[in-house]
Amino acid sequence: MKKIILLISFIGILASCSNDDSESEIQEFVAGEVSVGIKSGTDINDLFEFINIFDHQVDNVNSLTFNSNLESDNLQHVLDVLNEKTYTNDGVNWFVTGYLDSETNDITIFPRLFGMENTQYQTDWINSMSELELTEKHNTELNSGIIRFYVPVGKEIEWRNQFANYDIVDWSELNYISEIQPHTN
Repeated sequence: MKKIILLISFIGILASCSNDDSESEIQEFVAGEVSVGIKSGTDINDLFEFINIFDHQVDNVNSLTFNSNLESDNLQHVLDVLNEKTYTNDGVNWFVTGYLDSETNDITIFPRLFGMENTQYQTDWINSMSELELTEKHNTELNSGIIRFYVPVGKEIEWRNQFANYDIVDWSELNYISEIQPHTN
């Protein structure tokens, strides 16, 4: 009887142990989406070349920062030109934003680029960079853009792992869903 109790206790202890391997945990994620962080310092042309390797739609490329070498009084002109493009805004919530640096008076903009698997959009963005004298602003602490790819449903983990194998990639993640509890007093 003592052996049976010990055996049951041992099995109970083993069953209560958790496995810290995140791959074995089931966490809900958005079907068909994988986000890829691009290494800091990566040129926009290299980012576009990376997108063009795959036959996936791109929801958007975000976390980009550019400076314009135009005079500071051109901030609104830069924003107007960029927001006229169909691929720089969603028409509802996201538009190109920017500001004048309080110390240098430089124009800084923050675009989100939609549907950038479209090579015509890529070409237009490169041309717009030239026209508006935009240069990429890289922060060594951050990545040089996040690409949200649409991948085949059911293949998200496979694609997350495949993207991670490229030298240009800093990280690759599923779009996890988490429940947020509002703070109440």
